Amino acid sequence: MGWVLATAGAILLGVLTNLVYDMVKHGTVRLPAMLDRRSLPRAVREHDPRAQTLTPFVTWSKDRPLTPATLRTSFAGRLDREHLLSGPSWDRQVETFERGGDRGATGYVAHIEVDNGEHPQARYLTVTIAESRYAECLAAKELVATDPVLAERLDTSMRAGVVGFAEAVPPTMVSMAVSVISTEGTFLALRRSLAVRTFPGQWTVGINESMKYGDEPGAEEDFFRLAERGLREELGLRRSDYGPIGISWLGWSGEASCWVLVATVRSSLRSSEIDRRRQECHSVYEHDLARWLPLTGRRVGDIVAHHGPGPDGATGWLYLAPLVAAEMWRYRNLV
Repeated sequence: MGWVLATAGAILLGVLTNLVYDMVKHGTVRLPAMLDRRSLPRAVREHDPRAQTLTPFVTWSKDRPLTPATLRTSFAGRLDREHLLSGPSWDRQVETFERGGDRGATGYVAHIEVDNGEHPQARYLTVTIAESRYAECLAAKELVATDPVLAERLDTSMRAGVVGFAEAVPPTMVSMAVSVISTEGTFLALRRSLAVRTFPGQWTVGINESMKYGDEPGAEEDFFRLAERGLREELGLRRSDYGPIGISWLGWSGEASCWVLVATVRSSLRSSEIDRRRQECHSVYEHDLARWLPLTGRRVGDIVAHHGPGPDGATGWLYLAPLVAAEMWRYRNLV
């Protein structure tokens, strides 16, 4: 009888120790992965991002994460090469957008190597970031949306694989979506204001930021620096305000004709403090409404299934929201 009580006491002590650790580190208690997995919504399990014109190229997991140490990035500057949309219509579109004032240096993936080996060192993602112009990003979106021949050319190249596609992709941009989990275990939803040019009035899960390309040494952005800048500019978060940046998905958006990254972070701040920071940062104009939603299987499943309007009860979710919500759920215990 004594050994039974001793064993039960040891188990109870272990459970209490884990609870205290979670409270100290995360400010909340998280379910063990085995128990948490049972509540995985069917909508999340079966979600196919292709339904929102999103093509997956690379995904990462707990066993094979992407980290600053396993991401190898080089910067090529401006590349002078033919691409899938090259031609007179491309030149005209770019010129039209530039005359309209659409300028600025952006960055896109011009080369990629995915290390698929099984040995422990085979975890690297090698990318080359090249410079593009915002007018080119808009031209790519316009041509793919209006010219079926060019759209099919892009789609055919994409189906052949990411390596060849990156070598022939038009100069567009990298867009990153970062979901944010508060210390209370809620996640941030933002409504894009009517002042922004793209997708006004739609709800996003977390923030969205586009890669910039800087000419000065040290000003270039890799994937992790892009996430850090977005969190700083849109939410006023410093690097010490959140844990590891869990980049979990890389693919292509047919809707926006650009590369897409999805990441999740868990903040050490309460939602009220993040709201206060957001109101003081310089990109506050990009969103006109914020809501903190419970990080539950049912709430995430509703977004992934794309049922109903956003948190305001009127406007809908951005096309990226189901993917970002599903990746946030998948990575919630890994950040």
